[in-house]
Amino acid sequence: MVENGIAVTRERSRSDGLLGWVPAIAVGYATILMPLFVFRTAPAVDDPATAAASSSNLLNQVFWLLLLGSIAVAFRHRLARLEEALKQPLVVIVGLYMVLAFASILWSPVPSIAFRRATLQFIVVAALVLPAFLVEDRRAQIDRLMAVFFVTIALNLVAVLLLPAGRLGHQGIYTHKNELGLIVAYGFIFCLYGMMRLGGLGRFVAAGLAAAAVLELVVSKSKTSLGLALLIPLLALAVVAASRFLRINALFPLFFGLLACLFVGLFVTNLVDFSFADLSMLLFDDTTFTGRTIIWDFLGDVISRRPVLGQGYGSFWDIGPGSIVLTEAPGFVAVLLQGHNGYVDVTVELGLAGLLVLVAFLACVLYNVCRAPNDRRSGIAEAWLFMSIVIVTLCHNLLESSWFRGYSVVWMLFLLVGAWAQAGRRGEGNRRSGF
Repeated sequence: MVENGIAVTRERSRSDGLLGWVPAIAVGYATILMPLFVFRTAPAVDDPATAAASSSNLLNQVFWLLLLGSIAVAFRHRLARLEEALKQPLVVIVGLYMVLAFASILWSPVPSIAFRRATLQFIVVAALVLPAFLVEDRRAQIDRLMAVFFVTIALNLVAVLLLPAGRLGHQGIYTHKNELGLIVAYGFIFCLYGMMRLGGLGRFVAAGLAAAAVLELVVSKSKTSLGLALLIPLLALAVVAASRFLRINALFPLFFGLLACLFVGLFVTNLVDFSFADLSMLLFDDTTFTGRTIIWDFLGDVISRRPVLGQGYGSFWDIGPGSIVLTEAPGFVAVLLQGHNGYVDVTVELGLAGLLVLVAFLACVLYNVCRAPNDRRSGIAEAWLFMSIVIVTLCHNLLESSWFRGYSVVWMLFLLVGAWAQAGRRGEGNRRSGF
């Protein structure tokens, strides 16, 4: 019986063809290929993870167009399933955001740049979301993505051992230590997943790479990424375990846990006179969250000018001479490529309208992911992986920007997890209705 089940699973995975490999190809391009062939020759910038996505280089255009074209050919025999996928709430909400992004070209100060960036984002979203709904074997997609992170950690281990560290910390195969820290933090989570998912030699390899990931995080001196990698998996495990034990949606223990932490934090800060500036000093050795409060003050003024619809998708940062950033931003802010807060950046670009759509999207993803711990088909390892990625991404966007930004690894992983979780619910409904 077990052998028959394994054979069926392998057959389903083979029948997916290219669609089953898309997440691994897309994330591998961002974590391995681009750093090796492009980033090593690019100048250091504030945000190397999104700098390439904001530039119009031929390699990016060719890669994403080829990937989308290949996917279109691959799912020509699954048009009925494609029609069903297009009706799913997550797809509808993401589609609404993209409609707003393309519409913003009408009021963008740089319509050509807005069109190019919106088109890239549409391709990225379509190339990642649709295959998640069209495949037979979702778990094979996850396993291949896990393998990509295994390779990424191994390559960076070689770089750490053979290449000299940068002035601020080791950068591995990337151009900035923070990018190494962030990608390796996600890799560490996938290694922990591998230790739960795999057996025998595979589990041993995953454990060894997890140790290597910790070493890379330490030598990168990326304190935020190290903290996220060590704390978030524990938080996610507690949320998933509470959900399974109490047989409730994980959204409840997650929400009440965060609320409890907030109230305890406020009580302690009032008790010992610990301010926001003190927290910044503790974490970053300054009182402005490494200048972020200066950035956010500037962006607050910009948002107040066009609060409803914003400046236009991709029409604020890195748009050339004459931009508000270059003419009005204080000091170092003028050379940035992002506002170091994903929620603020969405509001700058698409106003409160874009922020509302983003909130609806996040609510949809959270609802579906928080159902996974009690879904017998998902298993606790997969539910924990989804929860970990979601929490890391939500926290990351408090200090960095990745929502609907190019092909940022942070954004792609969140998009994939949301699509997988939604597709899992759709599959359950289809089985009940005999689809």
